[in-house]
Amino acid sequence: MEYRYLPYFLSNFLTVTRISLGDFDFSAPTLLDPFHNVVFWIVWYLITIMTCVVFLNFIIAEVSSSYESVKSDINGLIMKERALLIKESEDMMRQSEKKNPQLFPKYLIMRE
Repeated sequence: MEYRYLPYFLSNFLTVTRISLGDFDFSAPTLLDPFHNVVFWIVWYLITIMTCVVFLNFIIAEVSSSYESVKSDINGLIMKERALLIKESEDMMRQSEKKNPQLFPKYLIMRE
């Protein structure tokens, strides 16, 4: 690239960056000659694609972080839900069934 095209390229790059960030002033490309207009839109397209890739990577990172935190807590949540289901089923039993030593022993032995 010759040095005389460098100011055009930098101004196109800055204008494309402004448009990519939401400043939709399309008056600059209409003042360009056809070659620079094509360069402008190519740079705009490339920056838009790169921005999408960066944002998608950010979303993937956040989702995987959330997944890891849920995965680490899942065993405790499963045990808690099981305990709540057992309590609910015991609450629905009749009082005479609750006194049965076969169903409700005095001690509970648990192995891990």
